[in-house]
Amino acid sequence: MSSNEVIKDDIVIPPKDDEELELEKLVFGDLKGFENNLKQIDNIYDEDYSFDDDSDNNNNNNSEDENDDQLENIQDDQLFFVDDGDKDQNMDNNEGDISDSDSNSDSDSSSDSDVWIDSEDENINISLLNSDKLKKLRHIETDSIINGKQYIQRLRSQFEKIYPRPNWADINQSDEETNSDDEKDEILTDDENEGNSTVELGDIKALTKILQSNTKILNQNQSRLLPPTKIDIIRLKDANQKFYSKSAIQTLSFHPTHPLLLTSGYDRSIRIYHIDGKNNNVVSTIHFKDSPIQTAQFNPNFEINKIFAGGRRRYMYSWDLSNGGIEKISRLYGHESTQKSFENFKISPGGNFIGLIGNSGWINILSSITSQWLKGFKIEGTIVDFDWSINEDFIVVINSIGEVWEFDLNDRQKIIKWKDETGVGITKIKLGGKNNKYCAIGSESGIVNIYNRLSNIKKPIGTLDQLITSISSLEFNNDGQILSIASRAKKDSLRLVHLPSCKVFQNWPTSGTPLGKVTAVKFSPNSEMVCIANEAGKARLWRLNHY
Repeated sequence: MSSNEVIKDDIVIPPKDDEELELEKLVFGDLKGFENNLKQIDNIYDEDYSFDDDSDNNNNNNSEDENDDQLENIQDDQLFFVDDGDKDQNMDNNEGDISDSDSNSDSDSSSDSDVWIDSEDENINISLLNSDKLKKLRHIETDSIINGKQYIQRLRSQFEKIYPRPNWADINQSDEETNSDDEKDEILTDDENEGNSTVELGDIKALTKILQSNTKILNQNQSRLLPPTKIDIIRLKDANQKFYSKSAIQTLSFHPTHPLLLTSGYDRSIRIYHIDGKNNNVVSTIHFKDSPIQTAQFNPNFEINKIFAGGRRRYMYSWDLSNGGIEKISRLYGHESTQKSFENFKISPGGNFIGLIGNSGWINILSSITSQWLKGFKIEGTIVDFDWSINEDFIVVINSIGEVWEFDLNDRQKIIKWKDETGVGITKIKLGGKNNKYCAIGSESGIVNIYNRLSNIKKPIGTLDQLITSISSLEFNNDGQILSIASRAKKDSLRLVHLPSCKVFQNWPTSGTPLGKVTAVKFSPNSEMVCIANEAGKARLWRLNHY
């Protein structure tokens, strides 16, 4: 036998001892446990299932048997409850509901209340006259001393005016109120101290409901004098935040008696917003397929419930808000040659007349009720702008070289003719103040001259040179204490001017005021708000706290 050969003997494997069998069972399991687990495969993912040994399974089975025995001992009338409509039971249930509702209301109120309440707040007295910042917290002029609790509430209210409450902060609250009667978002249309009529979001009759509601803008008979250097102004949410315009806003108009704002432009749509400073929901929209809108305006006479709109076309539209009817106005009955476009018009303050800037030096006057041509006035040169007197007794018309005509509306005669001192590149003219005292004239150079129209000597009482581009907007507020001047040619070109001092307010706008390129400016009828539209299609809204 060679050395490379290996003798192979059978190796004897001894039987497994108890220790080895136990270890093998722990590591690999045994056949019995495998079969038991197969039987429990349906419950393998249950939370109460556990991989225990047989003793544990037996214990579980025993406990289940005990539970079954207990259920068998319960009477049938204890397993089910039959509602037999017993009056006493109903009384108890009602009382329970009342207590539940009370507890719910308490929990709701507690959820809205402060986490920490200091009992000493009511014992602290704070004077609102110590500083200018505290004076802003006054509700009325006679407010002088308030307690700590009122001070906290007014600070919170002031903060939310500047930084409105975000929508996500109300999500949880709205979810908790799904069982209440007012699940849907609603717009409060009556005064807080008046009725409770509401207009639901998305309601196609929202505009009609608002016009029929008791919510009206209160005009102040007498206004307080405005400080000449600083203006108290707070930004609100954008008037058209729910639906920004797709193009630059060309025109703005407030409703004379209700909190409604109209916006329009070259996107050929007129949108009406319910202005509350927070939601500013859209209540109505109309689209004109064939006419971009240059000018649109509510009739200042609330009894003539119409909107007039026109663009660079030989016609304009009248929208009756009471019945939704649309009328196309185009016939001037023999005067069509003097009116090639209906894009530039102004409605008289009383709402009786519509003045149209025509061609060849003509101003055409239409009736806002019948839409018929009534009269016309002609001047020399090219008309750039005109304006109505507050009483509708005369109009002022200006041409491009600064010559101003005043015409009597009754006898159609010229009252006076005078000339602006600038006399070059005139763009705008505007009357304002009591008895049409002020006359503002803007030019392409950005210069604005302010005249006392009642004076026999036509010399400017103030000249504004803060803007350096063409004046595109002049607007007085209702009492004539504020004049807005703006130019759309340059970003943030807007100033507010105090009258009669003819000084620009120093504190507003600031470098951070988001004006953009201003295209239109309009004060609300009571001067409580001012809306400023821009080329980005946004209608910015500010509150004037003085009013």
